[in-house]
Amino acid sequence: MHKGTLLIAGTAAAGCAGPGGPSPSGSFSYGIPSPPSAVYHVHDTMSINTVTPFGNIDTAAQGAVTIGLSFATDAGGVRVTGTVEAFEGSLSNPLAGATTAGMDDVSGDLEVLIGRRGVEELATFPVLSGPLAQLSSFPALGHLLFPRLPGGDVDPGGMWVDTVTASTEMETATMTASTVSTYTLVGDTVVDGRSLIHIAVVNEVTSENILEQGGVSITQNLSGVASGFFLWDPERRLLAHADYERDVAGTVSIPGTGTLDITVTGPTRVRQEG
Repeated sequence: MHKGTLLIAGTAAAGCAGPGGPSPSGSFSYGIPSPPSAVYHVHDTMSINTVTPFGNIDTAAQGAVTIGLSFATDAGGVRVTGTVEAFEGSLSNPLAGATTAGMDDVSGDLEVLIGRRGVEELATFPVLSGPLAQLSSFPALGHLLFPRLPGGDVDPGGMWVDTVTASTEMETATMTASTVSTYTLVGDTVVDGRSLIHIAVVNEVTSENILEQGGVSITQNLSGVASGFFLWDPERRLLAHADYERDVAGTVSIPGTGTLDITVTGPTRVRQEG
């Protein structure tokens, strides 16, 4: 659950990363790619287990987003505008059955200002409406596509840390999340003939979500990790691929029912097209 929660998985096998020298000067900084556009496929899958007095309830949630980005020079860095080109989401459990969402449930664009190291300002993000709105990962999309960079040359084994805290208010939910990300440079790798840089990531996440359903306020508190890696393309100066696996746990408090234990697992994957 990375600064939000929806569902995301794209395939791309990473090559084996080996030791390398320091990162070339300028390779660890964002800029305007050539051409000044990119398309990303973001896939998410979650398995949610809730422990109730009547037994465990297993919920499956998944989604797929394709977003096209355009880049332009801005006084504060680079202005990135993202348009959702495709979206599919689903949620199912034994009690409620299956619920789906599509492009008709998505409105708005992603607009983010990035500097050399990453996100400086998240101006807007797409909004998901309907019954799956509380599961939307769109508030986290800017940070997912533009992970923090070290701000200078780094040797293999070098580490840097970033903290992101965000609060999002939706029609039926209020979500507050904090993520402390520890990055470690692993080394150079080659994927499909492209020279990329492998960076390991450990995201320590905590979140509080308040959902309004049928006049009842449901409070969900979660904490845990989303560990994985991303591959950096020094030629395009963009994320090429990312792969994270979440493992979080917490409680859900429902008036009249009490407090229930919950666990959430599953992968989030990002792949740049082309």
